[in-house]
Amino acid sequence: MNPYPNLPPDQRPAQRLVDQFNADERLWKKPEPNRAARRKIRPPLSSAKLKKIALREFAQASPPPDCIGQAIQR
Repeated sequence: MNPYPNLPPDQRPAQRLVDQFNADERLWKKPEPNRAARRKIRPPLSSAKLKKIALREFAQASPPPDCIGQAIQR
């Protein structure tokens, strides 16, 4: 199955990367209210801890990576 039938073959890998980036961006923005609430906690958490918690939350929410690679033709 070709998910991008209207694109030239050379452009399909780039479009796949763009789609993956956009999906990750949507997934990152989804728990933003939780991060905002976490920043208001007293006593305040350090920025390194906040980032670590946010990255862990993102890793748990993201689907497993696609194991199917691309064949590179030369």
